[in-house]
Amino acid sequence: MREPADVMTGAFPRPGRALKAVLVLVGAFAIIGAIVFNWAPGPPRGVQLLHWVDFSPETILARPWMAWTLVTSGVLTDPSHFGHALWSLVGLYFLSTDLEKKWGGAGLVRFFALSVLMGNLFVLAVDRALPTLSQGFFHPGHVMGPTAAITATAIAWAKENADRQFRFMFVLPMKGKALYWITIGFAVLSLVFMQGGPEGGAAPFGGILAGWIFGGTPSPARSLWLKIKLGLLRRNGTKLTVESMMADPDAPRSSTRGAPRRAAKGGPAQRLVQGGDDDDENRKPPKDKRYLN
Repeated sequence: MREPADVMTGAFPRPGRALKAVLVLVGAFAIIGAIVFNWAPGPPRGVQLLHWVDFSPETILARPWMAWTLVTSGVLTDPSHFGHALWSLVGLYFLSTDLEKKWGGAGLVRFFALSVLMGNLFVLAVDRALPTLSQGFFHPGHVMGPTAAITATAIAWAKENADRQFRFMFVLPMKGKALYWITIGFAVLSLVFMQGGPEGGAAPFGGILAGWIFGGTPSPARSLWLKIKLGLLRRNGTKLTVESMMADPDAPRSSTRGAPRRAAKGGPAQRLVQGGDDDDENRKPPKDKRYLN
């Protein structure tokens, strides 16, 4: 007996090229990071090499030109144990295949990058806003991992599929709306118990915001951009509506500037005169002697 169309089966979906590339990149960096961290000769055992990729609030404030670490930290995992790498790969794979089919490979990679960026910005904001708190949960020395992207993926998928049932971790049946609130609940619990991972305690909240802003069809970010674009086009004399742009934002635009001009007043009126070989002899020419061939 087949399951309803709005139910995700427990079969392992096949990732696209973009998601495969992301998973391979995270897995490769996990192995390379572990080798560099644990086996590189000399103090401090190659850790300085990893600092060129991971994110540090102190470093980014002292060296703003290292802004790439706000994104590259998402492909690193904790080199001290393989559990973080394993669960990061599972979390990135889970539900991302469905989003890749809807958004395309480039859209998914862009979504991952924006999610990691927003998660790290949240970590930086909390680190600066709460200087009196000494807990490492609020002031991580070095940040690495894709937790923000994983959290954003769960929120975005839940928004896209609020009433669609799936099997959480391929076991528990659950709907998208339940996943939405469970994801937020886990982030709150991690804050209450101060159990932050290598990504920093504030990173999941950045992921939640990224999933809410950039998830959905259309997403709030895209809706805002279309409204801004619509306003600019209207200023240039283009006749459009928000609904038509959301339905087909890439369709050619009809502008009043390109409309054909009307015939000048006072010019001769043109009319169609019937013709043909059979009635040429019986046909009387018009009195005004004007023909339209």
